Amino acid sequence: MKIISQTPQDDGAVVYRINVAQAKLGVSRATIYRMVDAGTLELVKISARASAITAASIKALVEKNKVRP
Repeated sequence: MKIISQTPQDDGAVVYRINVAQAKLGVSRATIYRMVDAGTLELVKISARASAITAASIKALVEKNKVRP
């Protein structure tokens, strides 16, 4: 997993489209959907053809995986 930033920036978003979530986490689209299937990320339907990932689930993933000295 590539590191985009040391600390997640709070841009006020509630949800991120799949491609934005990919960029924020540095993972593939397939990995995003695997994480959704595993319950690690929360997917919401925006419309019949559009989905997004909740910002809260991305932040929770980052917090859970932080390495603390």
